[in-house]
Amino acid sequence: MKITAIKQNFYTPTFKANYSKENNVAILGSSKATSSILDDMDKCSEITKQLVLSGKNIITGCGSKGIMGSVYYTAAKYSTKDENGAPEQNVVILKRPFWGDEDFKNCQIFGSEKTEAARIERFIETADTFIIFAGGPGTIQEASTIISNNYYNKENAKKVILVGSDYFKGLNEQYWNMYDCGLINRSPEELYTIVDEVDEALIETK
Repeated sequence: MKITAIKQNFYTPTFKANYSKENNVAILGSSKATSSILDDMDKCSEITKQLVLSGKNIITGCGSKGIMGSVYYTAAKYSTKDENGAPEQNVVILKRPFWGDEDFKNCQIFGSEKTEAARIERFIETADTFIIFAGGPGTIQEASTIISNNYYNKENAKKVILVGSDYFKGLNEQYWNMYDCGLINRSPEELYTIVDEVDEALIETK
């Protein structure tokens, strides 16, 4: 499947390249830079760097702080550039109205949505691999929606890699409780993978 980015009236230069969702990796997580996630931000930057250098396109929500900023600026730094000098592998899906910390100049835009739910669906449409770090309610919504997609839409299942066994402990326990109670009939291990280290995350993207 080919996905074509679209030009927005708030975005230059014009983007013309096509991408396959098999080569797109969405990286999600906090848009706030707090002391509790500094280690995650470093891990995120290294994972992003290695994926970009291997030829992957990185998709985020365009935030400039926290996990989102680490992904965004690392992808922009190591990406190949288009004819206008904009990073080709740093791709974003925006939410309207904007949060106010977006950087429209150093990325390619796949589109924008009016709600977070619609934007998550756009992520699912445009990427087959998801790496999710610690974050706030939006991150939990993203993780839960994508995992639910894997459960209810097996033929369109995504590779979901949750980074941080401590942070995702509660979510993991809840899915195992549902499985043990018979409320879901597929093991959580079929729906997502939890890792802690950079190398583990990169191996899971293969």
